[in-house]
Amino acid sequence: MCLRINGPVRRGESQMKRRTKRSGLIAEINITPFTDVVLVLLIIFMIATPFIYQSSMKVQLPQASASEEASRDIIITINAQGDVFLEDKKLDLETLKYRLRAMVKSKPDTSVIINGDKNVKYNSVIQVMDVLTRSGVKNPGLGIELKK
Repeated sequence: MCLRINGPVRRGESQMKRRTKRSGLIAEINITPFTDVVLVLLIIFMIATPFIYQSSMKVQLPQASASEEASRDIIITINAQGDVFLEDKKLDLETLKYRLRAMVKSKPDTSVIINGDKNVKYNSVIQVMDVLTRSGVKNPGLGIELKK
């Protein structure tokens, strides 16, 4: 017979202690993999968005061997037929002048990039450049495609 100081050991006592310890299950959800996936998707969309925005107007830009990187505040596109687009909306030159004037008034250091199709008439580009000058744009830029 086994004796304990507090009293005799009963046959099921040690088993009951084990059962009480097992009944307290702790369930936690680990959100670390979910957070990783969300951050990767965010990065992918941040990288892909400028390509989607730029490819919405189909123009063939002239090629050059080097260029300076410019911020893209306002993009004016001239297609092969000479139609002028401001942020993918077709405009005539007078409306373009008033819209640009309002944009430049709100932000004077706005940079403007002209994306002209390589088959557009030179006169169309000069007319748009004249509108930019009359609207108060300081340094307009011309969009190009880098030679491969």
